[in-house]
Amino acid sequence: ERERDVYVFIFILLLTYFQSKYIGFYHDDYGYGSLVYGVTGEYSGRGLADIIAFCKDHYINWGGRVLFFFFQILSMKLGMQGFMLVQAFVTGTALFFAYKTVLTVVNDHEKNWLYVLCVLLGSYLLFYPDTYKNALFWASASVLYVWPLCPLMIGIYLVYTWHFQHAQSCGRLFLMGMMFFLAGFSQEQIILAAISFAPLFLVSASSISQFRILKKPLLTVQCAALLGSCCMLAAPGNFKRLASGHDGGMHTLAELPAVTWELVRDMLRAPGAVIWLLSLAAALFLLRGTVIRRLLPFLGMAAATLAIFYVIRLRYISPRIYFPASFLLAIFCSGVFPVLVSKYSSMKKYATKFVLILLMLGVLHHSYYVIYGYYLNYPTVIANDMNLKKAGELPTPPHEVIFYKLPARYYHECMPYDNRPYIEAWIKSYYGLPATTIIRYEDSPIGVD
Repeated sequence: ERERDVYVFIFILLLTYFQSKYIGFYHDDYGYGSLVYGVTGEYSGRGLADIIAFCKDHYINWGGRVLFFFFQILSMKLGMQGFMLVQAFVTGTALFFAYKTVLTVVNDHEKNWLYVLCVLLGSYLLFYPDTYKNALFWASASVLYVWPLCPLMIGIYLVYTWHFQHAQSCGRLFLMGMMFFLAGFSQEQIILAAISFAPLFLVSASSISQFRILKKPLLTVQCAALLGSCCMLAAPGNFKRLASGHDGGMHTLAELPAVTWELVRDMLRAPGAVIWLLSLAAALFLLRGTVIRRLLPFLGMAAATLAIFYVIRLRYISPRIYFPASFLLAIFCSGVFPVLVSKYSSMKKYATKFVLILLMLGVLHHSYYVIYGYYLNYPTVIANDMNLKKAGELPTPPHEVIFYKLPARYYHECMPYDNRPYIEAWIKSYYGLPATTIIRYEDSPIGVD
């Protein structure tokens, strides 16, 4: 089994590597990379002390989501390609521990590992394309909406193995607490998932009478998640940002039906939504089974990540808000399928073919409708990065530099030429160019095939 896990992990990493390989920096990525976004101070360098000072300034003046921005800035020091390698590893690790958690739930690893892996990855590759564009493929959004899922999934895996495999130790207890603290000190949706996990696990995966056995891990992760969320939510910058009107206001009761319709409609835009619906329908028939009840925390956490929007009225609904819920629903689906196969033996001879076809469809859909556009932009992304980097390294920077427009417009986030001139100052700061440097925007000579 350990040897198989190594191969599975490598396979997932290859998938997430090619998924992230062709992504560039956009919009406020340059602001965070140059330590100027949302702060009042100025930082002459980009060493560790400057990054910490920036995060402190950001915490006081703009918002409490600083821990993962700290990780982002450190990763951006590796350059564009280096950052995407880190992202591939973080995303791949989250998927791997999701896979391992579901296997712990459904058991019988020899029969179920392929079902779980293919349904999980197939579902993951069939999210709504805009959800990828606005979350995973935008560095500053990804570190908030995607990266925290990695410590969350590691922590959840440790809790499941603690209870169902009796893998109990003080070291595991400390590690699961640390993972839930990191998840709690991230972003509001992940906070709701993290703090809802312990009660959901207690109710669905066991019984109240077993609290004596579960009290150590569940109290540990609950306290750790609450502590992390308090660190994030108590930031003075949160209140300053709310007062500025940047994040909209609060919903009224009369608006709740419209909010429900909007959330359901946007979630069902995902090509993989049919898999979610079929899994939910199957789960209703299998609900009495112990295994299905053990999977319900993922369903509950998915609902919790969306529940916040019944309270907060955003100025506009961004597709990235659906990534955490979509990810958790993919985990739920990957557990329902093997249970369904074991319940109905007539499905067994078709099951392996079905999951392999699902994975293949997911890869083909994702490659053509999502990755291909970023692939077309990638040569221009690299050309811009090299040109501006060389210009910034010259003893006397040039008076004018050329920045090529990315040819496939749908496949990138905002740039200065998208009527967002404020981004230009961040780009100059990121590449070490003087504020007086003129950036001339031209159509890419590389073009689109």
